Amino acid sequence: MTIIFAPTKLFNPQAQTTENKTMFETVTMSIVEEIQKIDKANYKKHFNLSDNLVDTVYNYYHNFESNNRFTAFDYYLGESFKAFNFNQLDDIKRTYLNDNVYIIDALYGVIKPLDGIKPYRMDFTLKQSKSVWRDLINNYFSSKGAKQILSLASKEFSALIDKSKFELYEVSFIDCKEDVCKKISVFNKQMRGKLLRYIVDHEINDISGLPKIILGYHLTVVDKEINYIKSV
Repeated sequence: MTIIFAPTKLFNPQAQTTENKTMFETVTMSIVEEIQKIDKANYKKHFNLSDNLVDTVYNYYHNFESNNRFTAFDYYLGESFKAFNFNQLDDIKRTYLNDNVYIIDALYGVIKPLDGIKPYRMDFTLKQSKSVWRDLINNYFSSKGAKQILSLASKEFSALIDKSKFELYEVSFIDCKEDVCKKISVFNKQMRGKLLRYIVDHEINDISGLPKIILGYHLTVVDKEINYIKSV
């Protein structure tokens, strides 16, 4: 079972540095070089930034070559990564994580958890980013012999996976109260991290091994839609 995860826009300034590189460095650098050609005055619109982030993102790209690399699963600081708690993993679990989990990303394409990444800002809403990566991502997973792919990411990322080549299972967490059921974004992010931690801790290698209950959410499976539902 191959697991895909999503990156975040927040970074951990205390993350450990590494010399590990990502697998599509040449493609990444070609994207960076194109971004470096963009006038700073256009960064706000191009990246959908607030005014106070323009200088930061501009510097990400114009200092890209000299910036340090940080271990990906330690560097990302969004809700899913905080819930996963990478720093509590021992070496054996880190190896399992690195062998089975892949972050799908608009700048790096595919990131393994122990790969080194540099600070950046990019997502798949940017023009042409999906077309750049779609074939590379699917060909990579084919070369690894992937069959079952479990998506612990939003559809923005899972949409790049070719369902004609892989069994794609998508996970959602649904909260129900007084017969009204919703997918609450922050809870989904947190629970994806919790579920991934469970999978890593128990070294689950097949969809059938997913927990029936996790933190009050009960598993239901319809075709390849995996829903965890919690009533409050």
